[in-house]
Amino acid sequence: MKKSGETMDNVFDDMGAYWVEIAEKNQTEPQIQFLKNHLKPSGYMLDLACGSGRHAIALNANGYCLVGLDASRRLLKIAKKRAHDIMVVLGDVRFLPLKNGAIVAAVSLDTSFGYLPSKVDDKVSLTEVRRVLFQEGLFIIDVFNREYLTLRYKGQNKSSKEKEYPSFFLQQIRTVSDNGDWLCDSWTIRNKSDGQVRFFEHKVRLYGRNELLGLLEVAGFRVNRVFGDYDEEDFDAESPRLIFKAVPK
Repeated sequence: MKKSGETMDNVFDDMGAYWVEIAEKNQTEPQIQFLKNHLKPSGYMLDLACGSGRHAIALNANGYCLVGLDASRRLLKIAKKRAHDIMVVLGDVRFLPLKNGAIVAAVSLDTSFGYLPSKVDDKVSLTEVRRVLFQEGLFIIDVFNREYLTLRYKGQNKSSKEKEYPSFFLQQIRTVSDNGDWLCDSWTIRNKSDGQVRFFEHKVRLYGRNELLGLLEVAGFRVNRVFGDYDEEDFDAESPRLIFKAVPK
């Protein structure tokens, strides 16, 4: 078992442009509209695990000022190629390179939370977000709903899907661990241009409403709304997403 402070393999850095194509088709427009509905274009904001900048670039073009942070050097290079003026930082969410109270808002979208080596590390990352957030600031964190995925994929209920993207074909096999703690994906990618096949393994820690709520409260946040999807429906056990809108205590 990895200790707190250690790093994890970064499958998204390994995938590079493959991941960009997958992420772009994963509800990007509804996610951007959700942020527009809840963020005011005032002051510096932090896009945690920004990847190739798909949210930050769109919002910055609409008058916002999002700074992107990610652990993938490859994805940040892609972000800079897509928008030369975007501000990005290579960094670790457990050690944010910002002063106390430096930002007015922070966002963690599309299950960017849960990749660190331990739950202790996850808690540390939330504490760091609270540290750099302005006292009247806002934190939006969006993850898979553990209960929803457990019902769909736990045990023998694995899912196999095939999808087509601009430059490759993807076969995805999705399962949830027996204890419900992890979502596990196996991805087989075949290039359209030369037929080359590559394999990737993806794993993210899952959280239920009460557990993540507890972590946020310990980190110094007060949750004032919980959504079940980007259409802003109230959360329940059958919601596909678990989205917290939180403010500093």
